Amino acid sequence: MRILASDRTRSVLFLLAALMSPALAVAQRQAMPTISGESLAGGKVVLPEAAKGKVAVLIFGFTKASKETTKAWATRLNSELGGQPDFVLWQLPVLEDVPRLIRGMVISGMKKTVPGNLRDHFVPLLESEAELKKLVNYKDANDAYLIVLDRSSQIVQQLHSASPEAGFAQLRTGIQTLVMQK
Repeated sequence: MRILASDRTRSVLFLLAALMSPALAVAQRQAMPTISGESLAGGKVVLPEAAKGKVAVLIFGFTKASKETTKAWATRLNSELGGQPDFVLWQLPVLEDVPRLIRGMVISGMKKTVPGNLRDHFVPLLESEAELKKLVNYKDANDAYLIVLDRSSQIVQQLHSASPEAGFAQLRTGIQTLVMQK
């Protein structure tokens, strides 16, 4: 496969931008493990298959305390990148530690607060919490954990932060670079 100079330049810029922020980590390209759940719209979602062919951002939250942070990231990403046809955002609250008796109430509460147009891409995850925490290098319960997938569903970037202000510009640049590459 021949890499065009412009692709090479974009890749270098992407890597430099990501390296400039301590909150961002450029991942060695690795396969995204399969995760599945039911979206708030009621459809079965299997990732990364559902994101294949698009640049995707997966936002994980592991506690109730991370709700505002994950929402802030999703709002910012959707407002700046959501209109691009080759970009998709998934919000993935991890609820395995929520007692089974109240999971239904928690998910029902989410349905009431998540706008209808976002429910297809809002998927509560009910299993594999330990594996997901390892995947995202879990450290702080309040943080949002973001994974960027390229079009072939390879992890190319990871970030965890308590605020979209930390590292957003570099993340956006990296995503835009990936979206431009066909």
